[in-house]
Amino acid sequence: MLNWIRWICSIPLFLWRTTSLIVLLSIVATIPILQFASFGYMLEVSARIARGEPVRSCFPGTAIAGRLFAVLIFVFLSWLPVWFIADMAYTAELVQQGSDVARNWRRGARVISVVWVLWVLWALFRGGKFRHFLWPAPLLAMRSVCRPSVWREVEDRLWNFVRSLQLPKLLWLGFMASVGAIIWLVLPSSFIAIGLLSNGNAGTALIGLIGAAWMLSVLLHLPFLQIQMAREMKFLSVFDLFSAWRSYHRAQWSFCLATWATFALAVPLYLLRIEPIPPEFFWILSLFFVILMFPAKLCVGWSLRRSKFRKQPSFENLFYLIWRYFALIPQVAVVLVYLGILYIAKFALWEGTASIYLQHAFLPPVPFFVR
Repeated sequence: MLNWIRWICSIPLFLWRTTSLIVLLSIVATIPILQFASFGYMLEVSARIARGEPVRSCFPGTAIAGRLFAVLIFVFLSWLPVWFIADMAYTAELVQQGSDVARNWRRGARVISVVWVLWVLWALFRGGKFRHFLWPAPLLAMRSVCRPSVWREVEDRLWNFVRSLQLPKLLWLGFMASVGAIIWLVLPSSFIAIGLLSNGNAGTALIGLIGAAWMLSVLLHLPFLQIQMAREMKFLSVFDLFSAWRSYHRAQWSFCLATWATFALAVPLYLLRIEPIPPEFFWILSLFFVILMFPAKLCVGWSLRRSKFRKQPSFENLFYLIWRYFALIPQVAVVLVYLGILYIAKFALWEGTASIYLQHAFLPPVPFFVR
């Protein structure tokens, strides 16, 4: 009974940390370079699931995400008075340009901005909790500034925080997986692009048809090759088709479900790429990309996890093998639908032909790759 009560009480904390993680991944995805870390985190979680690690250890940094998101909210709330003073200064300047009133409001805005920065830094040093933002404890601040040990503690805390983020690893994962995806997609995408420019020419139309068949084969394998690369932490693993096929033979229907999750969840996101929005709102669109593509990556990791703990099927049971190979039919069906959407996307999306190369199912959760 006590365990049930403890589990129920942990649900709000779990929801808070999960929401915080998703929002932070969405915000990071809009920052150049760091967007690969957002993608790398999704791959890292999926890779841990594929390795068969305990579920609790498959989502690193959730506690940090919850604390960091709470700090961002507290910083935003403490910034509201600063925003009000700055807005008053701007309004006074519009009403009476160069007047003493406008000058005083500008001075007040500068002073309160400096105070706010110091206030936030001191609150973060003390722990970043809500009570630290409410009351700055000025006497404690004056005593702490003069102590060398305090500055050494600041340095240690900052270094430990940066190390806990594991940014180099996540950046490497996200970037290498993106490079691997582009390498796989560039040739069939080019063939498809040539076919779309055929204008009735039979030769170029044939090239486009070859590109479509080639793309179909690539799309069936690429989701699993990316997680396979992240699982083994080797870039060349993204080209190891033999290992992917061995895994597929051990869990065909699990791979079928993962394929459906990947492409069925990727299709609605094309609607968000039709027309660009102001850059400051990109994170809102990225939020939908993370919400839909993260579960797809988890499904791929889960399918590889199942294949790891299943035996290679025997060729003696012919009926069993035929039944398992029926899983290929719905896989090909969903990929064909996705491929049709990809053809339409060339004419409907902001990026045009580039959308055939830059498929968000295999790249960072960014709504617009070409701006």
